[in-house]
Amino acid sequence: MPVGIPKSGKRNSGGGRKKKYNSELVQKWVPTSIADKLDDIYQLLIDLEKEVDTWEKTCEEKSTSPRYEQARKLVSTLRLLLNRLGVDASSIYAQDNENDKQEDKL
Repeated sequence: MPVGIPKSGKRNSGGGRKKKYNSELVQKWVPTSIADKLDDIYQLLIDLEKEVDTWEKTCEEKSTSPRYEQARKLVSTLRLLLNRLGVDASSIYAQDNENDKQEDKL
């Protein structure tokens, strides 16, 4: 038996790469320009979802203000577009890796 290859059943638990995404993965062909920016696109979705939530709350609080009428229209359009994607942005990343991603940015 070659040296350095562990026998079956002898591997330590917890080994290997940590799971980055929260769901099952499939292989797709995407342009290189998108593939290189995939994590940035996911982060944009997460940030956009949070921003729309914030503006929805603000518009609800100021529902009698005519100044917020255009903001309400924009927020409802953005919410419609986000819902049409069918992606729950908060569940894209696995919990452990999301914390690591935040620490990497600091």
